[in-house]
Amino acid sequence: MLFRSSLELSLDKYDSDKINHGYLKEYDPIFEPYVQKKIALLELGVEKGGSLLLWRDYFPFGTIVDIDKKLPAGFDPGERIRIFEGDQADPQFLSQVANEVASEGFDIIIDDASHIGELTKTAFWHLFDNHLKPNGIYVIEDWFTGYWSDRPDGKRLNLERSEEHTSEL
Repeated sequence: MLFRSSLELSLDKYDSDKINHGYLKEYDPIFEPYVQKKIALLELGVEKGGSLLLWRDYFPFGTIVDIDKKLPAGFDPGERIRIFEGDQADPQFLSQVANEVASEGFDIIIDDASHIGELTKTAFWHLFDNHLKPNGIYVIEDWFTGYWSDRPDGKRLNLERSEEHTSEL
């Protein structure tokens, strides 16, 4: 039987907020064409490493790559997982990692790192333009945190102001 969705995994063994936030039910139909393929997946943001183990099992033929500014102490990446310590807003570093592990480009890129607009923007434009395969998937998780006033670049969402800008276009 071929793996088809996250429902076929024992999700309680992965320490990942992707499970608690319900992201996997959204990812399943999008990622399904990639599940049984030899892919390269890049995730920005390691936290404790649980999502790396999840992606390793989700994509049984995939190479899973992660970048974080600070890697978790004692995390053993195991087979098919590569982790690198560095800044998501450093295009030279991003290219160095991409060229080392996915010279043909990444099939899937997931940004679950800083959730800071400027850093996310830098990583997105560089990776999207230079290291995402044609027809690849680029996901930015937790974008909503940009509207939290306690975040470094957060601003409260003002729907009235948004409607004014929309009507001006």
